[in-house]
Amino acid sequence: MAVAPEIEITVRRPEIDFADVDPIWTPAHPDLAYRLNGGSLTLPYLEPYLIRVMRRAREELGDRDPVLVRDLDLFNAQEDHHYKLHSRYNAMLRERYTGIEAFEAEIEADFARMLNEESLAFNLGYAAGFETTGMVMAQLFFLGADSSLEGADPRVRSLWGWHLAEEYEHRCVAFDVFRAYGGSWWQRIRMFAYQYRHLNDFGQRAARHMRDQDERAGRISRLGSRAPEQRKMERRQARFAAFRTVAALLPGHDPRRHGPLVPAERFLGELEWS
Repeated sequence: MAVAPEIEITVRRPEIDFADVDPIWTPAHPDLAYRLNGGSLTLPYLEPYLIRVMRRAREELGDRDPVLVRDLDLFNAQEDHHYKLHSRYNAMLRERYTGIEAFEAEIEADFARMLNEESLAFNLGYAAGFETTGMVMAQLFFLGADSSLEGADPRVRSLWGWHLAEEYEHRCVAFDVFRAYGGSWWQRIRMFAYQYRHLNDFGQRAARHMRDQDERAGRISRLGSRAPEQRKMERRQARFAAFRTVAALLPGHDPRRHGPLVPAERFLGELEWS
């Protein structure tokens, strides 16, 4: 059940200053910035939730699988640094947009409810579903989004590059824990759909909220993101993600079968704090 020896998980501690970042940080594809900004709002609540779920699993696992316990600890350490840096990024969003606090309170309450009211099996399924999404997002970011990221602010691109590269790095852990507790293929499909609807609905509403304010203030055109070249980007990226998501949901899927993500490894190797 443990992560294969060739898959290494490294804990990194980047420092990035977001004080003067433009929230529309992907000028070639503004909608991508809004979508990722909406996703970022979940992370200071989602990732502490994942850490708590994995700690509960670790307690029940005891010393039955020392390798998996080690990987759980590394998983939690990576997630701890992810949410702390995204918290700093989100502080910038909170200054630029009114009403962000209401979204944050909503998602925080959702995760508190799941921890308090749902079973460990439910929460492990949610975690495994999200980590499947994280793996696909990493593949999209490094292999399918080059045109959208042209001219992107290097600080925010580094934030997401670091985060998603590490999501790919620990892609096996939540899956292994889910299976260690008897999770079935059908449960994995059901919980993937649940977490996808939950996070996608939240992210879309948050993104729309921020974009509406920018449109009213004249910071972005109401029609700008619907230009033909941007629609092509969106369709291409949707096909890329859909194909890999379906593959990840097939019976017999194992994240180990996805080999090294070379651009992600190169990205991490080029950063001073890696």
